[in-house]
Amino acid sequence: MTITTVDALTTSADGTRIAFDLTGPGRGLAPAVVVVDGVLAHRMPVTLAVASVLGDRVTTLRYDRRGRGGSGDTRPYSVDREVDDIAALLEVTGPAALVGISTGGFLALRAAADLGSCVTGVLCYEPGYDVAGGEPPADPRMIAGVEACVEAGDPGSAVELFLDVVGMPCALVPRMRASASWPDLEAMAATIAYDGRVLAAVALGRRALMGRWDGIDQPVVVAHGAASAAQVAASARSLAAVLPAARRVTLPGHGTDVPPEAMAEAVAGLLGLSP
Repeated sequence: MTITTVDALTTSADGTRIAFDLTGPGRGLAPAVVVVDGVLAHRMPVTLAVASVLGDRVTTLRYDRRGRGGSGDTRPYSVDREVDDIAALLEVTGPAALVGISTGGFLALRAAADLGSCVTGVLCYEPGYDVAGGEPPADPRMIAGVEACVEAGDPGSAVELFLDVVGMPCALVPRMRASASWPDLEAMAATIAYDGRVLAAVALGRRALMGRWDGIDQPVVVAHGAASAAQVAASARSLAAVLPAARRVTLPGHGTDVPPEAMAEAVAGLLGLSP
């Protein structure tokens, strides 16, 4: 089956243009999902593969978070503005489930808390922060350090700093710098701090997510790959435990590179579609 993908733009509440593509039958013709990417990612090939597996049973919207790809950006950054971006996209799809990957899972949960019935459910894949662990949600280097590098005109150092935060061995960094994807990472460097602020908002501030778990009553699936690191599995367990309508699933595969078929099955389950 050939699946048609249409590229388009919408406008967020602050006037920022948000770029997206739409795959599937369109608004009102099938259940809808909006994919919320994690740090240093936008419209990943695996999510297009998932959309192809789901076919005409689901309308799938993938977008570039602000500051990435074809989307614009408006300063100062705030998590509220990213939630406004999702609200604008839900005007395109109608009520939809959110598929949040890595830190995108926490942004999706924030949107579920803020937007209510417009969000019909959430799939959090490898959320990456143990909400029961008692540790700060974001390494300070992921915000202040990254912002300092970007302001100094050195986005490459910002990316390197993030790679150090997540435990990338130093010996692999030169190989990454030499890769064809490095310029794309540098182009998104400023948005690393955005994800840092999304994580910080889980536990800090007046509207911290940790004080609002009970208000997220939409169905939530918290998933991780069977070969994911032990800390990722622990993060998934802790998040599923605090959400009133959540269940945890383990997907076959090697962690973040889980097969699209397995991810599509998890999305279909969240939407209540038959296998």
